[in-house]
Order: sequence, then structure tokens, then C-alpha cells
Amino acid sequence: MNRAIGFLPLTLLLAIVGCSSEPDEQAMVAKRVNSAQPRTEPVDEQLVRSGAQIYQRHCQACHDPGAGHPATLLLGQKYGAEKAVIKGRKELNLVYVKTIVRGGLLEMPPFRPTEITDAELDVIAEFIIKP
Repeated sequence: MNRAIGFLPLTLLLAIVGCSSEPDEQAMVAKRVNSAQPRTEPVDEQLVRSGAQIYQRHCQACHDPGAGHPATLLLGQKYGAEKAVIKGRKELNLVYVKTIVRGGLLEMPPFRPTEITDAELDVIAEFIIKP
């Protein structure tokens, strides 16, 4: 009797899985894949924050010059005072900045597209590398 009870959950699971239709599963996978694709519709420029606004909201607490900014202190210790502040660094390029912002690096967290949109990512990268 106990063996029959042990098979009951498995039987119910198989019955539920058997009822799912293959086209629905394919539609769900297609929806996930399609939602991961980059958007190609035009960007409403009024919804894109300025580089200064994005920097103020997401970067300055760690990257502003001076004491009390952990990323500035860490970069200064690791690479020297001339590379401690990221704003205006000549050797940084757009691709590198965008990669680090999106993926993070060491103590720096990654910023998802829900926090900094792709259009804003372009804006903040340009803001950071401009002298």
C-alpha cells in the first residue's frame, strides 16, 4: 500500500506534463528568445537621461574624486593617482566603459538594462570619457 502512495505524485506529474501541448512550449521559448533580442524601435530622446544625471545617480558615490569614494581610492591604489578618477580618462574607450557598466568588474556591480537603458549606456560612456 505504501508503494502505491509513493507512485501517486509521480503519476500526477506525468499526467500534468502529458497534458501540456508542444506548440505552447515552443511559443514560450520563442517569446523568451525574442524578448532577449535588442530592440530596434526608435528611442524617445526625452526618456533618455543626460550623462550627468546617470553619473550622479549611479556612479558618483563610488567614482567621484577625493576621499570617501571607494572606487576612486581602489583605482588610485592599484593604478596610481592619475588613473583614480574615471571621468575624463583618455585611455578609456566607449566599448570598454559600456562593457564594464553592463557586466561589472571586481567590486563594481553590473547595471541591468532596467537600471541603465541601452540608449543611456551610450550616453554615460560618452560622458565618462569626455574630458
